Amino acid sequence: MPVPASSSSPGLVLREYPQLLSRSARSMSITMRARNPDLDEGRQEDDDDHGRGEQPRPTPLEQGSRHGAQASKEVAGMIRATLPRAHCLYSAPMPKTRGLRSHRASGLLALALLACAPSDPLQTIRDQQQAGDFEATIEPLRDLLADHPDDPEANYLYGRALVSTSHAGLASWALRRAMKDPTWEVPAGLQLATASLSVGDYNEAVDIATRVLEREPESVPALLARAEAHAYWRKDLAQALADADRAAELEPDAIEVFKPRIIALLSLERTDDARAAIEELGRRIDEIDSPESTRSWYCATAAIFAGDSGDRERAAKLWDECLAKYPSSSEVVRPALDFYDATEQPARTIEVLRAALAEKPDDMPFRVMLADRLRQFGKPADAEALLREATRNDDPAVASQAWLAVGKLRQAIGDREGGADAVEQSIEIARKAAAVTPQLSLEYADALVLAKRFDRALEVADGLTVPAHQHLIRARVAQERGDPARALEEFSAGFQLWPDNPWARYYAARAAEDVGDFERAVEEYRTSIRIDPGATDARTRIARLLLADRKPRAASQLLRELDRKPLDAAGELLALRVAGRFGKPEQIDQAMKGQKSEGGRLTAEAVVEIANGVAEGKSGPEGAVRALRRAADLDFKDPRDAAALRALVRFAHAAGERGTPRELKAALAAHSQAAVFQEIDGLDQELAGNAEAARAAYSRALESDANNAGALAGLGRLAAPGDPAQALGYFDRAAAADPNDPAPKLGAARGKTDDAAARLDALLAQHPFESETAALRAKLDLDRGVATDHTLERARRAARFGGGPDALELLGQVLAKRGDAEQATRAAERARALREKAPSKGPASKEPEGQHSQG
Repeated sequence: MPVPASSSSPGLVLREYPQLLSRSARSMSITMRARNPDLDEGRQEDDDDHGRGEQPRPTPLEQGSRHGAQASKEVAGMIRATLPRAHCLYSAPMPKTRGLRSHRASGLLALALLACAPSDPLQTIRDQQQAGDFEATIEPLRDLLADHPDDPEANYLYGRALVSTSHAGLASWALRRAMKDPTWEVPAGLQLATASLSVGDYNEAVDIATRVLEREPESVPALLARAEAHAYWRKDLAQALADADRAAELEPDAIEVFKPRIIALLSLERTDDARAAIEELGRRIDEIDSPESTRSWYCATAAIFAGDSGDRERAAKLWDECLAKYPSSSEVVRPALDFYDATEQPARTIEVLRAALAEKPDDMPFRVMLADRLRQFGKPADAEALLREATRNDDPAVASQAWLAVGKLRQAIGDREGGADAVEQSIEIARKAAAVTPQLSLEYADALVLAKRFDRALEVADGLTVPAHQHLIRARVAQERGDPARALEEFSAGFQLWPDNPWARYYAARAAEDVGDFERAVEEYRTSIRIDPGATDARTRIARLLLADRKPRAASQLLRELDRKPLDAAGELLALRVAGRFGKPEQIDQAMKGQKSEGGRLTAEAVVEIANGVAEGKSGPEGAVRALRRAADLDFKDPRDAAALRALVRFAHAAGERGTPRELKAALAAHSQAAVFQEIDGLDQELAGNAEAARAAYSRALESDANNAGALAGLGRLAAPGDPAQALGYFDRAAAADPNDPAPKLGAARGKTDDAAARLDALLAQHPFESETAALRAKLDLDRGVATDHTLERARRAARFGGGPDALELLGQVLAKRGDAEQATRAAERARALREKAPSKGPASKEPEGQHSQG
């Protein structure tokens, strides 16, 4: 089935704008910790981990699409459209103030190697790169490598061109080939180490820098690359400090050594030493009369350190000073936005961006960030007007970027048709200026997929100049057309060439879920997270999968790693559910501290998730009732806390309490006409077995709110035994009112309608770990007398994800139908063993069929 649209992952390409940021403005945030610690830790519960552990991950060509990609960003010079974020300057590359002797030597060596060659087809390419025109050399180098794939110089130049045009994710293979030639090992190695570091692949950066140091032990660029990689990676902080110290010995004037040193000291919580290093850096900057870019970098670093040290007042003062001196410096503006976001000053972020844009009106990153802030504040029309101002710029590059930004904005607000139209405008302007890049063409094809213009997307894919792009667009079209197996084939082919696109990895995981290959889904999600933890909701989805697969510790670790990237809202709620299920009372309290709303109170939804987790744990529904009743932030008489009251009623009945809970009585007394309380009253009556009273209460709720999903679903359940057609109507209305709740959709599919199979397939695409849905889909096939491969996969899915003895019995029936008597017998025996071990479901079985807990 087509993958449902996800707000957190709106397309295949990075949701960012091309060629807009300098390298110093694209780095990620670390606050007293590394930016992207490896996810291989804490995976002891994954049977398919193959023991990789601490070992360096393979290169993309060594492992293809299944393993190895950590952190390359194919469009590393872009800004995120759907969730712009400021970046901490601890991790921003320090502006260069002086050249490094060994770096110059390596560069001169490469130039000498180029100059010494006789006249040949590469001479024009050398000249173009020497002049800085790297983009123009990519296609000629591709043609040359097609005929001479092992030419070391051509591979070096190709890798260098890709890195220089923000295509680092495609450069690894070519640079590794160049390194096979001893003459090119050092220059190509330095290029690859720097590229790996710039995109966050610390594993590869360490590996390659070490190889260079084996050849040239006093290479300062290699020492600095390895020091910075170790500092970010946090695998060997002592080595990071040692490499930084050695680089300082060899090149005393190189202030670049301060960056890995400060990061490592902060990660080691050596705050005093870090403070001293920052102060020394400030003195050094003054001594060498550094340019404004370096001074702004230092100003921001000092402000960040003050905030991370707990001195918020001093940090605020420093940020005001930095912004007054450098109002349009990206090194200052971006981390300042982080600070104002963290201190809940949204209006101040708008002021900062308006000031930056006023000083640099042609700066597209600032314009895009301001537009997206306006969108988030509920002003999409103002946001588009701001972007469309730039579409009238005389510079076609700016106008094209602006139309692309308009397209991203429209996609973010759900107007995907309009988004495709805007991106088409962008590419038309670029085409007239002869400036269409492979990335922009991919953006256009991706926009067409999002707009469901599939035939046109495939036409554009045929003309894409990068083979990896062709595969990924074809994969997305196949996926949206309901052919996940074909999509996986195309994804796999694309990953051989472009392994490090987090959105493509995410969608490959979704396709793997659709075909029931959950091992691959886990690996694809993990790879997406390694590349960019905040790009999609991959952490939330893999955590759900692991929880459903009875691997709670692995799920908990993924959800706890909030220092790396904030979770989406659903992930935060899931983390609370896990805390409620496995945490001690004090751990639960700690988990709730970070979940206060802007008004300073814990939301009802957050408390409900904790209660859901408690109910799933040893304390059961009784513990959930206690957790809800002791939640100080809740007012059960307030309609905004109705979700908590609904959960209380549900758990009170599951725990065996008699009569209507006192909290519901109080709520009805305070707001007798409130639709949500009438709906909860209906649920209370339904759980008590009073069908007529429940029907009356649900009907009263609909009189006040015709789209109350709970009341509609309740009437559907009550109508199902005697009037399936009427029940189907209620369930469909409930599903439309709350598309995220699978229960009404499952209830509708149970109605034995002609389209039950299609309904269940669609539901499984949206909720792939719902064992009840998978079981019902498999049973539907059996009732029709068939047991296909798909039937078997669904039966296995039901058994895998908590379907219990009923699901195992169903699996045995499917296997028997397929003629696999031995496996059928084993499944039946396992079902009997489970029934003997747990003969009853306990009090929770009172919950009405199809009434799912929220989340």
